[in-house]
Amino acid sequence: MVCGVILSSDKTNITNMCSGRVAHPLLISLANIKMKVRNKALSHAFLLLALMPIPQFIHPVPRMCSVFQECLFHQCLDIVLEPLKQAARFSQMMSDPVGNLQYCFTHLVSYIVDTPEARMLACVHSNTLPITTAMYKDFGDPYRHPLSRTKGVW
Repeated sequence: MVCGVILSSDKTNITNMCSGRVAHPLLISLANIKMKVRNKALSHAFLLLALMPIPQFIHPVPRMCSVFQECLFHQCLDIVLEPLKQAARFSQMMSDPVGNLQYCFTHLVSYIVDTPEARMLACVHSNTLPITTAMYKDFGDPYRHPLSRTKGVW
């Protein structure tokens, strides 16, 4: 049985009163849950998979600090998603809602993010698109730019 997995993540401000605390939750859901049910907050269709670290690096070059943050985020994703990657490759015995045991393959079918996080996941600069090699100066020209070929987490 194939169990499609949906991931979602976004930096969230926890409070503005206590020195602006920020969290970066990574949420997981199943693709076979109907969208109108999954999008309701009270249905609890998304579960917290991990809280991703938000480090503060001390480096004289600010761009290097953001590169370090992105590398750490990718390493943490790799660690957190390792059991899902193993289940996608070799299957995992899981019980269905009735209680029957079945071998399941957990494939990532969607990752819901905003544009800045999509650029960070695709390892592209802030003035480029995450899916093509076009720079911001190229937006609107008639030339069709090639697709970005970055290696993903999966």
